[in-house]
Amino acid sequence: MKRLLAPALALAALLACGAPHAQPRPDFPSKGVHVINPFPPGSPVEYVGRLVAQNLEQAWGKYVVVESRSGAGGTVGANYVAKAAPDGHTLLVTTASPISFAAALYEKLPYDPVKDLAPVWGIVTPGQVVVVNSQLPIRTLAELVAYAKANPGKLSYASSGIGTVQHFGGELFQARTGTKMVHVPYRGGAPAATDLAGGHVQVMFDSLTNQLRNIEAGKVRPLAILRSRRDSKLPDVPTAAEAGVPGVEVVNWISLFAPAGTPADVLRTLRQTTKSVMATPDNVARLTETFGEAQVLDGEQLAQMIPTEARTYIELVERAGIPKQ
Repeated sequence: MKRLLAPALALAALLACGAPHAQPRPDFPSKGVHVINPFPPGSPVEYVGRLVAQNLEQAWGKYVVVESRSGAGGTVGANYVAKAAPDGHTLLVTTASPISFAAALYEKLPYDPVKDLAPVWGIVTPGQVVVVNSQLPIRTLAELVAYAKANPGKLSYASSGIGTVQHFGGELFQARTGTKMVHVPYRGGAPAATDLAGGHVQVMFDSLTNQLRNIEAGKVRPLAILRSRRDSKLPDVPTAAEAGVPGVEVVNWISLFAPAGTPADVLRTLRQTTKSVMATPDNVARLTETFGEAQVLDGEQLAQMIPTEARTYIELVERAGIPKQ
């Protein structure tokens, strides 16, 4: 995975220079396209979905709309797209939650996260950050571990739902540190972050994008970044490994998918068009402003990465003894 983590601007510039302009088949798209967001409105996923939809609409001259079908950690929306007609007119924009993490955390799913969805385009986003409510007398990751061990079950951590990346991060952290906290799942990251800032829950393992505003406002305190290197937006915040808790790195992404079985020429058009329109300087600037060090991945890269990633997380859950849902 480390080789995938390159600066967004350089890679996107390369894609912009080398990406061929797609020549869509005459009958695609033959009607409007629906992009399903499997989380509540207001998330970084919706932002990416709307940015992609706006650009595809301009490229195709057909309407492209984003719809929210949330529930069960994103698996409701993912299942809807997995079961949709494989003609390229129904797409999914999502994090890894209902894909790689769902494969690891759910005992049974109504769809196969790897086999039933075909990746189109995506970005690797900044890693998760461990944050605590600012009123909690904890200022380092070591202090969080010590407090949680001394007070098992007294701290609660929020997530955007069972099986999501936030849930996975919390379970992995507990397994690695031998701590016990209470998981409080919400219907989306925004309400979870709001309750964390208000002190209704104490801890969250969330995306930096979702937490940066509350961090800057002093409502929550960042303790560590859950990836292999620090983030330029929080240069003084150590990685979890630097803070004494190795083995809790979590790579997250936001990607666009079509149903598996989509005709090869339609999938090729989806991949080439999305890759081309999202590599413009304006879109690169928007993604960089929102996500910082966000790396672009095309459909072929994602198709190679996701099955390996899913197997890695399945094995990790089994080794760590994390209970399945």
